[in-house]
Amino acid sequence: MDPIVILGAGLAGLSTAHFLKRPWRLIEKSDRVGGLIKTEVIDGCYFDPTGHWLHLRDPEIQQLVNTLWMPDQLVRIQRRAAIFSRDTFTRFPYQVNTHGLPPEVVAENLVGYVEAIYGEKGRALRERDPVNFEEFILRYMGEGFAKNFMLPYNQKLWTVHPREMSAAWVGRFVPRPTLKEVVDGALGAGSDQLGYNASFLYPREGGIESLARAMKQHLTGGELSVRTEPVSIDWKAKQVTLSDGRTLPYSGLVSSIALPALVELLGKGASGVPDEVQAAAKRLRAFIVTYVCVGARGANRQPWHWIYLPEPEFHSYRIGAPSAVYAPLAPPDTASFSVEFSHHGELSVADAEQFAVEDLVRSRMIHSADDILFAKGREIPNAYVLYDDAYGPAMAEVKRFLEHAGILMAGRYGKWEYASMEDAILDGRACARTLNG
Repeated sequence: MDPIVILGAGLAGLSTAHFLKRPWRLIEKSDRVGGLIKTEVIDGCYFDPTGHWLHLRDPEIQQLVNTLWMPDQLVRIQRRAAIFSRDTFTRFPYQVNTHGLPPEVVAENLVGYVEAIYGEKGRALRERDPVNFEEFILRYMGEGFAKNFMLPYNQKLWTVHPREMSAAWVGRFVPRPTLKEVVDGALGAGSDQLGYNASFLYPREGGIESLARAMKQHLTGGELSVRTEPVSIDWKAKQVTLSDGRTLPYSGLVSSIALPALVELLGKGASGVPDEVQAAAKRLRAFIVTYVCVGARGANRQPWHWIYLPEPEFHSYRIGAPSAVYAPLAPPDTASFSVEFSHHGELSVADAEQFAVEDLVRSRMIHSADDILFAKGREIPNAYVLYDDAYGPAMAEVKRFLEHAGILMAGRYGKWEYASMEDAILDGRACARTLNG
């Protein structure tokens, strides 16, 4: 029987290979496995492509990580995150930690919440499901929280106004507070443990790439090719043509590469792709994240693992501090930061590096620009999928065709969705189970 071909050796591809009980061929275009689960070392500071914190919900995956892939190699960390707004730090999540903000802002948030949940003003939204992300915010948090944090922050992150986005993706990622949580937060008795990432796991050594290396080390039953990528796919003949000249026949195909790129590869194959599917794939949008790796003299000035920046005077939407999360990620007496920007190609790496230093100083994460040791920008294409009005119909069109072609999707980019690291591992397991029969 021909092998299962897996495109992309990120967590989804590695997981698929691990769980398969049939021969497989894993194809990866870069020089090593991991996808975005990679770690770069700059002058002794370890940087992942923005914060990669591991959350494990599934019992089988928990056992697998803790007994096979990374036994006794993970540390559990309690989140310390904040919002920097109105020139002050408040704890994250914002909606249950407004104590310390100007009184008029706290009052506006509280009144807006009560009106949304109990008042006549919010009745219309309470009687139906939100049709977009802005309505979700107004329905479950009210006008004050929307105005003072949720709308400006999310527009900066997602690059479009929340009214242009679906609410279908929100799920566990955006906590919906209760009245008690909102009031407690306004009085200074709020919790910073709300949300799916209140605590997380991280490798003791080597950064998040240690997980990908461990998964690769325990693979059996197949062949991995790096520095190799598909150049076309003939879905009727069940063949993948590779950049090294080989043509691989397959009995099953799992793709974790970016979904629009997969459709383009299918279009280059002899079997082709219907015009309506190609058009749908072109309507699938994402944006770039540029993150700037920064090293600074001295210990971290603030205790926060990361901070959110909703206000327009900051170019970045979030600043992470790896050395505050886990001290071994930077040399002694050195603070490290990852400063993040969303855009569609209009932001140069050089400008991002300059803005990163300005935002670090303005947010009081460092004392002075003179403390900077280095600032090096990196880009992530397709960093976040845009859940706009075109997303649902376009995804339905593409999925129908891929199901007809017998191709399985896995992972954040393969399934073109907002998802976690564990979600990618679970996707790989699901694909393997389907193919194992």
